[in-house]
This record gives sequence, C-alpha cells and structure tokens, in this order.
Amino acid sequence: MFILTTIGLLISTVFLSFGLSLGGSFLAPREINSTRGGMVLGANEYQPDNIIQGGDFNEAITKVFEDVKFLSLSQIPQFNQIEQELPQIQEKDELPTRIINFDLAAENGVILDSQSNNLFFSKRPDRAWPLASITKLFTAYTFLDHNPGWETIYEIKTEDRREGGKIYLFTGDKVKIKDLFYFSLVGSDNTATAALANSTGMTEEEFIVKINNKIEEFGLKNTKIVDVAGLKEGNVSTAREIAQFADVALEVPEINRAVLTEKYEFTTEQGRKKVIYSTDKLLNNFSEQDISILGGKTGHIDASGYNLVSKFMDQEGRTITTVILGADSEASRFILTQELVELYYNNRP
Repeated sequence: MFILTTIGLLISTVFLSFGLSLGGSFLAPREINSTRGGMVLGANEYQPDNIIQGGDFNEAITKVFEDVKFLSLSQIPQFNQIEQELPQIQEKDELPTRIINFDLAAENGVILDSQSNNLFFSKRPDRAWPLASITKLFTAYTFLDHNPGWETIYEIKTEDRREGGKIYLFTGDKVKIKDLFYFSLVGSDNTATAALANSTGMTEEEFIVKINNKIEEFGLKNTKIVDVAGLKEGNVSTAREIAQFADVALEVPEINRAVLTEKYEFTTEQGRKKVIYSTDKLLNNFSEQDISILGGKTGHIDASGYNLVSKFMDQEGRTITTVILGADSEASRFILTQELVELYYNNRP
C-alpha cells in the first residue's frame, strides 16, 4: 500500500508538472499560493529531487519508477494482523500462578495473604453481607482515638442497654472503661459496646459518624456502619474488606490483647463480680501445629448467619487473615476457618 501510494503521488506530480508547463487547466503556482482557503495540503509543498518540467511522458514515467526502486522494503511500515493475545485483566482475588479449587460451605469467604495483600482464596469476596458483631472491631478501633482513660469509671445508663445475647451489665453498674472494652471484644457484650461508645462523651450517632470516617480513611467502599454493636442488618461489608480491615486492627496491641483473652473477670465499684468467656472457640481449640492464632472476632444475627474473622501466623512469620460469612452453625464457622488455614499453609506459594 505504501509503494502504491508513493507511485500515485509521483505520477500525480508528473501530470501536474505537464499541466503547468503546457498551460493546461491546472492553477498556476501564483494562483495556488493565493488560494489558501481551498488549498490541498502538500500539493505545492512536495518537490521531488528531479522534478519534470516537460519532455516526453514516457521518460517521465520511467523516472518515477527509478525514484521508487530506491525505496527499501525495510523502510515500509508493516501492517500485519495482530497475532499475540491482549493482556488479560486479572481479578484482585486471583493469584497469577495458582488456581485453588475448594468448596467452602459458607456464603462468602476469603484468605488474605498479609504479605502481598492479595487474596489467596475467595468465594464471593465482594458481596455485601451483614457484619453482625464483627462490627465491634470497628467500634473498638475507633474508640481508641477517643478513650477517656482506661481507669475512668463509667455508670451504665438506660440508653446503653441492648437486647440480644446474655445480659452481663445492668443500669447503675459502675465499671472501668477497660472492663467495657474487654467485655465488648471478649464476650461480644452489646451493652458494654454501647456504653464504650457513650463513654467518649459523644452520642451513639456522633460516634457512628467517627466509625464511618475511619472506614473511609481505610478506603473501604463497600462497608457501612449504622449501629455500634452490630445488631442491625444495615451494618454491612464484604469478605475482602473485612479481611483488609481486620488484618490491621488485630495488630493493634490493645485490641490484640483483648481478642486473645479466653476469660475476663472484674468487680464493679459496687462489689458485683462479672465474668465473661470468649465467643471465639478457636482460642482453646485450634490444633494446627507450628501455626499461632493472632485473634479474631465472631458475629451472628439472623440475617448474617454465623460470621468469623481470624488472623494466623506460622513459624516463618507468614500471616493470613481469614473470613467466614454466612456459615450455617456456630460450630461450622470454626471448622471452616481451620480448613482455610490448612488450605493456605499446605498450598502456600
């Protein structure tokens, strides 16, 4: 195509030159220069090395082909069909060299490799799902920015009372802030969590704004909190975003100590003894050798099924965060989490 175009252009020049020299119907050079509005770009700018001013037409054509024959094929652009495949867009949750086939018996779940921040395994990682009491991790993380002091005494108020689960704290109980924090994360106590948020001097609505501001800072676009304890279905996130948040939150020393506590007890200022046990059964039942559990948080409401986020580390320091959302029983969320741990550490890259 390039050669044919060049030949055509040179031949056109020959005809133009003959027309100019013979007084034909072509415009004279002066007229081309004075007619800029309708000028064809390049018509009077192209000046071949040996322009033909007249003479035999056959001689002119011969000259054209002599000019063309000096064109090297290596200088001609090649317009071959594209034979190679275009790069494939890879989903965030897929590893480039490994496909993991595992039938997870829960609605949603992931394994987040903490080193690469990539998902080693996923099932519906970006599906919005009710958080339930995993919400309390978000509450605790936000609270640490507004802590009035661990030894500060707080009196449980009527507005702190939350139904759902066993009731440990009652209106009028005077407790330390530290006790509220541990009751919230260890035993997932709803009243303690509401009291913890209210102890900051903010209303619960104001505190929820702070939580959602934190979520925005984390860049979690599919996570939203509407109550501090996780009792409402409007508290939603995805398996991916829960893992990303928990991977950071469970490393915070105050949170880490609380979620690794199997049993917490204290005495109120009035002398009442309070005891609560961890809802995370993996703390005393995790059986994988050479792998340590770094904490986790359970969650359950009717709309969510049984949820669990956990973090683990092997002897080489390789850490993962696992998420189970929508398991069908309390026991199954722990069994499925252990299966995810085995899946990763037996097939790790």
